[in-house]
This record gives sequence, C-alpha cells and structure tokens, in this order.
Amino acid sequence: MSVLKKPEVSAKYSKHYLGAHADFGDLDLDPDDPRHEMVKRHNPQKLRPVIVILDANGKEVARNRGKLEVDSALLLDRYVTEKHYLKGGDFAAFRKAQKG
Repeated sequence: MSVLKKPEVSAKYSKHYLGAHADFGDLDLDPDDPRHEMVKRHNPQKLRPVIVILDANGKEVARNRGKLEVDSALLLDRYVTEKHYLKGGDFAAFRKAQKG
C-alpha cells in the first residue's frame, strides 16, 4: 500500500494539499512540447517516485525522491506546514537533523 493511502498520512495530506499524480517515467516529450519544461523543472531525471510540493504561487518548497515511510511522510508534512523551508535547507537536511 502506498504511504499516501495510510490513514494517518492521508488525513494530513488531504487537509493541507491538493494532490496531482503524474507518471513521467515513460513519457518522451518533444522539446517543443510545453510540458517538456515542466518535466525538466520538477523531475529532470524522470525519477520515480518523487513528491514535489509547491506553494500557492507555484514555487517549489519541498521535494522527496524515493520511497517514503509513514514517519518520513509525516515529517515532510511538518516541514511544509511549519514552513521550515523558509529557514534554509531542504527536506533531506531537515529530516537528517530530526533523526540526529
């Protein structure tokens, strides 16, 4: 089961975020396709899974590459909702600081 479907995670994420799912793994876009720039900006290596959280202006505030466990998913929510991204450092650094 996807971590996003776990009740404790889905409760937080559905309250705080509007979700969109896109699978770019097999997508081969023509460089002239306007979607190409969006893919390059948010997932340049076409890695899966990736969670990207944008603010209301479309600016990226958090990113996680790879599988998330429940504790990390809840920590990502905390990183964004408590606006730790404004203090400098990315989510990976925040997660490391919380564990250590």
